[in-house]
Amino acid sequence: MTNFGAMDLSASGANPAGETVSSWLVKADEPTLRRYLALSEKLPVIMLISDSSEASARVRKALTEIIASGEGRLVGIDVDLETSPQLAAAVAVNQAPAALAILAGQPAPIFKGEATMQQMAEILSQVLQAAAQNGLTGKVSLGAPGESQKPVPAEFVAAYEAIDRGDLDSAETIFSKYLTEKPADQDAKAGLAQVKLMKRLQTPESGEHGKLFAAADELLVGGDPAAAFKLLLDEFAANYEARDQIRTRLLELFTLIGDSEEPVLAARRRLASLLF
Repeated sequence: MTNFGAMDLSASGANPAGETVSSWLVKADEPTLRRYLALSEKLPVIMLISDSSEASARVRKALTEIIASGEGRLVGIDVDLETSPQLAAAVAVNQAPAALAILAGQPAPIFKGEATMQQMAEILSQVLQAAAQNGLTGKVSLGAPGESQKPVPAEFVAAYEAIDRGDLDSAETIFSKYLTEKPADQDAKAGLAQVKLMKRLQTPESGEHGKLFAAADELLVGGDPAAAFKLLLDEFAANYEARDQIRTRLLELFTLIGDSEEPVLAARRRLASLLF
């Protein structure tokens, strides 16, 4: 199989992204998910939500074959709903099998339940067309596991393992301690921000601004960071007494999304205008 429906992948003139992946459908963990979110700025990422069922096994096998036939123009990541439920929760999925397409960091559901191979092929053809319309025409190749990736600090591994166990308090402690030693480490800051977000989603904040911050979190998790930032900035502009708390939360969310992302850049510009 070398094409999706009528779209011949071998005819696409995509520019190589210069990236390698260890397999066409990799197992998800926190660092791998971060890398694949970055990859989604260059080419489509297909996120499979699976479990130990036979249906998931069949979908996994078919999806791997279809992605492999794309010759590097899309990649896949497999989130195990049973061992990593927090990763599935981050994209608001609580059943398996299911799949989402991630384009430029934005996830969108593409099917739930056991789709046939032909159905998946047609869906991924549409994903590739949408990606091309948005300039996401990069390409990856298969390489040795870990190739082109910097080593993950042992502390991060410990934090991710704690997250997988559901021990968010320990993960927060690990990231916080790491930041006392390396306060400029952006990956650690993002990891800490992610853990704090996961804890808030489990146990919403109380207090005067709890509803505001909870609403912003829901918008963020729902894939609309610009709306989350607008909500907080509107309150920042109107409520002088709450400015310190809101600014602190904004900076934390900026780290989580990434300082180079357009919603963050736009929000930073508005924040600066409100401050000065």
